[in-house]
Amino acid sequence: MPSSHHSFTGIDADSWVAFIDESESNQRLDPHVYLLAAVTVRRASLVAIRRRMADLRLDGQRKLHWAKESACRRMEIMTVLEGLDVLFGVVVHEGDPDASMERRRRKCLDRLLWELSRSGVAEIVLESREASQNKKDRDLMDALLARRRVPDRARVRHMAGALEPLLWMADCLAGAVVASRIGDPGYIKRLDGRIEIYYIGP
Repeated sequence: MPSSHHSFTGIDADSWVAFIDESESNQRLDPHVYLLAAVTVRRASLVAIRRRMADLRLDGQRKLHWAKESACRRMEIMTVLEGLDVLFGVVVHEGDPDASMERRRRKCLDRLLWELSRSGVAEIVLESREASQNKKDRDLMDALLARRRVPDRARVRHMAGALEPLLWMADCLAGAVVASRIGDPGYIKRLDGRIEIYYIGP
């Protein structure tokens, strides 16, 4: 039974691991909007939930990817997420048309790492990008550590999306939030009351 009362605060932090993925919104209908989504999983549930997500793959699929799924499949995925005892959080950057995507990501990651770390979550997994981009994420974490914005034990690591099914949950969460922003709220309604959304701007 999912614990709908959970939020990023007041949890037994050492027992949880956060998985993060990114998305841009629809550039025609919702321009200049960038999101980072986090799904935080109990350490004791990692194996079972990883297996549950992997079982959703169709023959020939390397990983779930919201943008490539049909409407029917998206609802199937959201139904699975609805039934999991995990935490959902999203940072949305909007209102700065001149910002580069990397700047938007940096600001979102700064906020999301802080939100996770203030609740004590120290193990954070990001979907891997190019090596130079991954280094920017690590440099940001180093800066946050130096400024004591996050605790000393906080660490980020990167994993390839195809190798970590738990990252697919964050991809689908971000996709569902984007869908709701452009007029299709049905997916995200499956998680009503269970998502922490933080809005940031310039």
